Amino acid sequence: MFHMSRDTYDRIQALAEALRDSEEFKELNAAEDAGEKDGELAASVAAFAEKRQKLENETLRDEKDFDLIGALTRELDEESEHMRTLPAYQRIIAARQSFNGMMTAVNEVLQAILFPDVQCSCSGNCSSCSGCSSQE
Repeated sequence: MFHMSRDTYDRIQALAEALRDSEEFKELNAAEDAGEKDGELAASVAAFAEKRQKLENETLRDEKDFDLIGALTRELDEESEHMRTLPAYQRIIAARQSFNGMMTAVNEVLQAILFPDVQCSCSGNCSSCSGCSSQE
């Protein structure tokens, strides 16, 4: 395991605590908790997992039933589409996107602080940037 100074660890812990206290993190936890308690979402997730397992089992067989594979694939797609329509699922996805957006911003700030000499070639809009590589 990588070893670091106590001061570095304490600063990372403080950053983690600040992230944990963010509205984005709180909403993500609340959305996931509500999703776990949502009966319709739980049933849809269970049905999706069952269908995915059946499909996987069928594709691993030596003598595959391609009609069954096609039918199971359609059922899996239908269950996935149904799940996406559920408000609890939509809330979880929105909360994850928001939290991931915040974490992307945190990483961009860290990169800018750690590597101040790196020039960005994306005209200042880093939302679609995959990373800067040109040096000053």
